[in-house]
Amino acid sequence: SLDAKLLANKKSFNTKFWGSEDEKIEIKSQAEIDEILDYLDGKKYIVKDIRVGEKKRNPAPPFTTSTLQQEASRKLGFAIKKTMAMAQSLYESGLITYMRTDSTRISDEARKMAKEEIVNQFGTEFYENRYYKTKKDAQDAHEAIRPTYLNVKPEEIKEKYSYDQYKLYKLIYERLLASQMSSAVYSTMAVDIEVGKYIFRANGSKIKFSGFMALYVEGNDEGLEEKDVVLPDLEIGQEVKLKELKPEQHFTEPPARFTEASLVKALEEKGIGRPSTYAPTINTILDRRYIEKSEKKLYATELGKIVTNILVDNFGDIVNVEFTAGMENELDRKSKEEYKKQKI
Repeated sequence: SLDAKLLANKKSFNTKFWGSEDEKIEIKSQAEIDEILDYLDGKKYIVKDIRVGEKKRNPAPPFTTSTLQQEASRKLGFAIKKTMAMAQSLYESGLITYMRTDSTRISDEARKMAKEEIVNQFGTEFYENRYYKTKKDAQDAHEAIRPTYLNVKPEEIKEKYSYDQYKLYKLIYERLLASQMSSAVYSTMAVDIEVGKYIFRANGSKIKFSGFMALYVEGNDEGLEEKDVVLPDLEIGQEVKLKELKPEQHFTEPPARFTEASLVKALEEKGIGRPSTYAPTINTILDRRYIEKSEKKLYATELGKIVTNILVDNFGDIVNVEFTAGMENELDRKSKEEYKKQKI
């Protein structure tokens, strides 16, 4: 890759090599980058095109078991086992709805409470009545995980419950409210810088209306929040100054090791288990020392590798992802058939 740090109106900004005016160019070798650098030497950097627009960012749905486990791991640093223990205690105290669910559905009563809270706290422009699709294979037996009563604010339970219970309740409370809030709106700017026959491109954005982000932003597995990238005011035909050219060689990275959060996400995506089994599954392989945890990352132990190899060699038709997910689907299908027979 080739980045150019440029200066305009006393403000520096970064651009990336795009290619020519007609097509994107992939730089595949040191020889190619050297040729481009030789060509750029002494050339002027001129603003060729400016495109201004808008983009929206929507809130995440209310929590299911797996998304609660993932978000509590990312934002609070909770192990899956701890998250479920805290959620169980909040449920038994009547503070949240049932914590083992694969549904994003919330009741009309919850919608009404959410609307009142959002309008009172932020104003009518921050409210939007939202519905979320529940996955096709979800059992949808329970609502999403939400506060039982939204007039019980997180600060009100802080003195009566442990700090960890308070933090998890606050996370659930804010996620539910955010799920019923307006989209965040960004102003966007894309700029093309012409350098002879080549184009460098910069993209910038800044929040125009915060919407749900005024309260809550979903985490990600890299732990990085999206930040504003504000470009200086530019005009077509304006010359900008080159501060630095930064060529960099990149290598294909191996997949990141699982964390508890990303493993739960993978189990859900592959159809392995149910909301009630994610935590026990991970706890079991940790307790039996088939895997170990170091700095939040999960590593297969020597024992785990040996046991896995023996099982795959001898029970290959059972010890595979397709069998487990298929068994879950088959049990679901059978239960629905039995239910239909009973109704008939």
